[in-house]
Amino acid sequence: MSEPSSSVIPALLLLSALGLWWHASTQALDRARQIARNFCQRQQWQLLDQTVSIQSRYARRGGYGLELVRRYRFDFCPDGASRMTGGLLLRGNRPLRIWADGPDGKIVEDLG
Repeated sequence: MSEPSSSVIPALLLLSALGLWWHASTQALDRARQIARNFCQRQQWQLLDQTVSIQSRYARRGGYGLELVRRYRFDFCPDGASRMTGGLLLRGNRPLRIWADGPDGKIVEDLG
């Protein structure tokens, strides 16, 4: 009888880890959308909300060990007709940098 229960605990741990990873990813995407929205409002552009998406993720050594760095991209409309691209870098849940290829050239803001 001990054999079936010995495989249940690792399965539950794996399922819990996947659930936590999914939750953290969803929160980070929501945070990226809000940061991109605020950036576009400051520039008086319209953020195309559904275009905020993860472009890459990687681990990086930080002050407290390894941290996950996520890079997002988004599209915005500066003039009601054209579509342009921007990007955002998050370390954990903290924003580091946001940039966009605006109509008057590249705009970069360091947020960290």
